[in-house]
Amino acid sequence: MFKTLHSKLIAFIALVLLSTASAVVYLTHRDVGREVMHIEQNNVENILDGVFLNLQGVYRNVIADRIDSIEHSRERLQRESDFVLAVLTLYAQNTTYPTPSAVSEFRNWLAQLDMGTTNFFIADTQGQIFFDSENNLVQQNLSELSDIRGQPLSGVVNTPQSSFAQFAVFSPNDNPDIQKLAFLQRTPAWDWILGAFVDISHIKAREKARLAQVVKELESQFAQARITDTGSLFIFNREHEIIIPPAHIGFPERLLPNLPTRTPQMQRDRPERSVILVDGERLVSYTRYFQSLNWFLGAIIPETELQAPAQELVRRQSVLIGGIFVLSVIAAMGFAQLILRPLGLLATEAKQLAQQDLTTNTYTPKCIETLTRKYTDEVGALAAAFLFMQAELKNNVRRLLETTAAKERYQSELNVAREIQMSFLPQELPLADTHRELALYALLEPAREVGGDLYDFFMLDDTRLCFTIGDVSDKGMPAALYMAITRTLIQSYTARESDPGHIIRLVNDSLSKDNPKSMFVTLILGIIDIHTGQIGYANAGHNPPIIMTQHGECDFVQGISGPVVGAIEGMDYHNLNMTLTPGDSLFLYTDGVTEAMNPQFELFSDERLLQTIRHAHGASPESLIQHIRSRLSEFAADAPQSDDITMLMIAYHGQTTTAETP
Repeated sequence: MFKTLHSKLIAFIALVLLSTASAVVYLTHRDVGREVMHIEQNNVENILDGVFLNLQGVYRNVIADRIDSIEHSRERLQRESDFVLAVLTLYAQNTTYPTPSAVSEFRNWLAQLDMGTTNFFIADTQGQIFFDSENNLVQQNLSELSDIRGQPLSGVVNTPQSSFAQFAVFSPNDNPDIQKLAFLQRTPAWDWILGAFVDISHIKAREKARLAQVVKELESQFAQARITDTGSLFIFNREHEIIIPPAHIGFPERLLPNLPTRTPQMQRDRPERSVILVDGERLVSYTRYFQSLNWFLGAIIPETELQAPAQELVRRQSVLIGGIFVLSVIAAMGFAQLILRPLGLLATEAKQLAQQDLTTNTYTPKCIETLTRKYTDEVGALAAAFLFMQAELKNNVRRLLETTAAKERYQSELNVAREIQMSFLPQELPLADTHRELALYALLEPAREVGGDLYDFFMLDDTRLCFTIGDVSDKGMPAALYMAITRTLIQSYTARESDPGHIIRLVNDSLSKDNPKSMFVTLILGIIDIHTGQIGYANAGHNPPIIMTQHGECDFVQGISGPVVGAIEGMDYHNLNMTLTPGDSLFLYTDGVTEAMNPQFELFSDERLLQTIRHAHGASPESLIQHIRSRLSEFAADAPQSDDITMLMIAYHGQTTTAETP
């Protein structure tokens, strides 16, 4: 579907535009829509705040009227009580204690006293009322009358401040609809309790009438107020009784208990929001608590109406963005066609270029040269790069032909060198048919075309076999030459010397004299007596050989005769000795075996080599070496060979007797 650059470019532009449009719509729905929703909610909260402040102002006026009325009544009671107390003082001057006649005369005077709505009562020291101008409190005790806080009036005059006058509001006969404001004080002359009181029930009635008028006014305002289309304001109390019902929406009273009435949380400045379900429709309510009247101011709105402005805004923007998206895609298609036309021409020329003979100068792309003159932007730069590529391709093809020819010559020379190097190495034991005391096999696999490992074996005489194995410090052609020189020197010196340590010393001195590359070789050189199995050998820094007994035991033969060969002239190498019994074998190898690596860079290791040899106990030299080589291949898997691999094994059988037939 998107095989051409034109379709990919259109798809990319469309994807970018679609992603941008989706992001804008999403952000609009999330942020702008949320902000519009927040504005609607603030509008509702502001309306509730206005109602709250209006109700608060009315209630403050009511409270102010109550305070003024009570203060006026208090001043009046105190003034008139002082007048009565002054008259009582005059009566008390004529007698030292309240005689029945004096008391009767004062009561008659007080009964005839007209103070308007003010009335008086007198109680003795035990709080027993014996005079009341209304005759409603006589024979009652002050302890039987309670103030609005539920405390008996006797407690008012028996407090530590009882020497002072006290005010109290009480309801006679436990009638809460009647409230009286009393001014109580002790009479110093006859030790009575004088009470002046006035009915203040009209204050509460006036407050109720004022609140009823406020409710009626609010109900009219709520009916005219519009919150969205069908949203309404309402008021209910803590007992879930509707005071002002919603005007524009059906609201079953059974749902009132679902509204929040947790007053400690509602004493905040913001209304509390909740969602209720009415006949399958989600309604959002906002509730604010008016503590003074224990009322809850509420607003109820269908959730769909709160979301409608935001959804309408998102819909309009989605339509607008969709139109912009379609126009942008159409414009992008034309723009892409304009840009890609010269690219198509370049693609055609590129196909033709692949079919041209670049070794000649017959191909000249005229149309590409036209593009470089017509366009000064990236298209022109690309056309110029095409011409430059064509010229460089011609040069590279010419150089490649020259390099390929040189590489083929070099590779051919390396192949010849490999064949020559491998031809140096002996393939089978000399006189194998007549010397059956030994079985010998060797393997060398260079890591490159030619390698730096070496092995050799040859008979010194009828009873002695010389064998050697070595590893040159470098790789490739230099190591191969160094290996050839080392092998030649060994064969030269063993022709006239039979001491392994002395032979290695002579080889070391020869190699050390002229060694500008500081190359060296690790080397083991040994001579075995095929009749006795005795071996004299020297180890010049090489890996220790492994001896395998006829009983299946397998271990490294420790011992070093001296340092590596070719590094320092004049070094001495002492001889080492061992004896093979029939059935024993000696295994020699280079570090390319133990240091072979797998893809995880793990080494084959000495221990793994020992385990492999133990498992193949009793195998012939060739079978054992091939088995080890197979295990190395399995271990290395796909990892490239990092070093030359060389192995040599001598199996000692001892002298054998052949019976002659007559």
